Amino acid sequence: MEGPSATGDAVVTPEVQASESPPLGMLDRAKRALFRNGSDDEFASPEARWWELVGYAALLVTALAMRLWDLGARAMHHDESLHALYSWNLFDGRGYEHSPMMHGPFQFEANAAIFLALGDSDLTARLLYAFAGTLLIAMPFLFRRHLGRFGALMVAGLLTASPAILYFSRFARNDILMAVWTLGLVISMWRYLDEGRPRYLYFSAGLLALALTTKETAYLVMAMLGLYLAMRVALPVIERSLKPIEIEGASPPVAIGRVIRALWGAYADGVDLSKLSRPAAFLAVMITLTLPQWSAFVSLFQDTPLLSWTGLVLAAGEGNLTIGAPIGGGQVLAFLIVVSLLGVSIAVGYRWCWAVWWRCAVVFYAIWIPLYTTFFTNLGGIQSGLWQSLGYWVVQQGEGRGGQPWYYYIVIGSVYEFLPLLIGAAAMVYYLRKRDRFGLFLVHWSAITFVLYTVASEKMPWLLVNITLPFIILVGKFMADVFGELDWRRLRNSEVWLVAAGVAVFMVLLWQLALYEAGSVDLTDVALVAALIVVLVAMVASGWLLMRRIERQYFRAAVLVGVAGVLLVLTVRTGWIASYRNSDIPVEMIVYTQTSPDIARLLDTIEETGIGIDNPADIDQTSGFTWPWAWYFRDSDNADFPTYNENSFGTPPTSPLVVVHSQNREAADAGLGDAFTEGERIRHRWWFPEGTYRNLTPVKVLRGILDRNAWRSTTDYWLYRSGVEARIGSEDAYVYFDADFEQNFTTP
Repeated sequence: MEGPSATGDAVVTPEVQASESPPLGMLDRAKRALFRNGSDDEFASPEARWWELVGYAALLVTALAMRLWDLGARAMHHDESLHALYSWNLFDGRGYEHSPMMHGPFQFEANAAIFLALGDSDLTARLLYAFAGTLLIAMPFLFRRHLGRFGALMVAGLLTASPAILYFSRFARNDILMAVWTLGLVISMWRYLDEGRPRYLYFSAGLLALALTTKETAYLVMAMLGLYLAMRVALPVIERSLKPIEIEGASPPVAIGRVIRALWGAYADGVDLSKLSRPAAFLAVMITLTLPQWSAFVSLFQDTPLLSWTGLVLAAGEGNLTIGAPIGGGQVLAFLIVVSLLGVSIAVGYRWCWAVWWRCAVVFYAIWIPLYTTFFTNLGGIQSGLWQSLGYWVVQQGEGRGGQPWYYYIVIGSVYEFLPLLIGAAAMVYYLRKRDRFGLFLVHWSAITFVLYTVASEKMPWLLVNITLPFIILVGKFMADVFGELDWRRLRNSEVWLVAAGVAVFMVLLWQLALYEAGSVDLTDVALVAALIVVLVAMVASGWLLMRRIERQYFRAAVLVGVAGVLLVLTVRTGWIASYRNSDIPVEMIVYTQTSPDIARLLDTIEETGIGIDNPADIDQTSGFTWPWAWYFRDSDNADFPTYNENSFGTPPTSPLVVVHSQNREAADAGLGDAFTEGERIRHRWWFPEGTYRNLTPVKVLRGILDRNAWRSTTDYWLYRSGVEARIGSEDAYVYFDADFEQNFTTP
């Protein structure tokens, strides 16, 4: 059979005899070493070249430095503080129980281990994600067979520079972890499809378990891979079944009948599970290992005619303590569904290849069960992991948290990930025409991922990481293939590089012309505009002549270099500004809603004066203002979190520090009186003004395209993040100090 054997024998591709290859010159050998992959030549050996190791080492050092630099400076975001505090609770011996509201347990248990080893702080709370973001840079090295040596290095470089991946490698959320597991799973899948070695199934089982214990977006990853494998398995079967059918000259009803009979005959023949192809085997393993975790998907039908007549609750809605969990009689049905699906999984695994399948299952559950049960201290985690984990997010899809428009990822992608999205669009056309199998997979991965996240009701900036990853890999493969088709000896021709440089200059000059605004219409302005137009026309004419001299494929490669070079410079600039200059300032869409720097300044005063440790502190928890303070006062017995209202200040508090939500300011001013300093406004959390892109329509977009003022304002934001400062939204607090308490807190 084509699938793995119980003995683990590998399928080995025959080697190509040296005599079959013509003599290679030095440049040809260098080119093949860079771009060629597979087992068709001497450069397919797995040993890395010295220049590869130097390249990856340089990228890894750069990436790690970028992710660690000033990592603890930004105040903790609401979600970051929540993740950090629950990790700290586990580290501090207070335990942890899985809650699907905070996604999977992996990050909490991993963070607790980091706290144990390195201590707890804002910096160490983000280390896991910084290390994961750095590990992601190294992973293309394992994918060189399909990306090529140059393509893999290109992918690693783009991952290093990606603004979204950089920002969320410095942010305590689990999306960057999912990027690592997803890429690892894709690599393992292709290694198995190439070699058929069972060890890649074992790796995949472990990665599936890690993904499912990290975040529910794992289900979208499995859906994407499952659809690809299903098409790869089914399409040849359909083609073989329909090939002998004669429909020429037949009436439509007769032709349709023949097609249906042929497909039914193929279905009736059944599937021999012991003789699955590699794609079918990988699909079977992925489905059977995770089938019980899909059980809660049935809850989608609880309010439909299919199940509504039963009155059973399979996923409790909002307002319940256990959102997404079955209630009452629904628990019985849920148990039966889980047990039935587990039985189906075991039966299929037994009929396929039991010696391999049970090992996959052991790897999967040896990771999944300890993590969900917090290493067997919370056995209820098995129930929440099997059902509530997915059930919670099935219920939440109706909430549509974030309320973003359907085009949200187009907007935010154009601001941050314009390079992979623009060049990725060209790559999709290239591979759809070329029909390269791996290239088509990358097109599928990129397109389906974009569609799935666009269709999903909850849209958030951190989910951009999941969309960016496949596009970057697609672009790296595309660049490698385009340059791999060229003769390197001809690249020494200066005309090719002249075109590349000319394209970059042309883009800059065209940009200047499109947005040029004269202070006053005089002869100088007219002459400057005329000169720009003449230069641009001359460059187009020169480009046309050069294209005829150096052939189209070389001209296209030169244009690609020029465009990619300009976009890469802008990408590095965008990532740098977002991650270091504006990392907590919501002029950036990617910042979304962020704890204000005012909190960081107040924390400096708290640390200097010992408030919360030596002296008590009162923090108004109205509107969730407990966060991030609960994290910052985690070691304190002197911090209190009352919920203030207009009647709360009849008796002045004894704490030297009182932080009050802005809606309670008047009551605080009246109640605290002269015993406290005048309340000083601090922005507790602030957010990007989403009205700048909401409610777009085709008519508004068309008007904007034709309006130079709209172009200018859009460009000012795209390049300088200007034009939105005055519209930043915020939810404020007021801080009061005991009049006799020495402190020097001020806000800008």
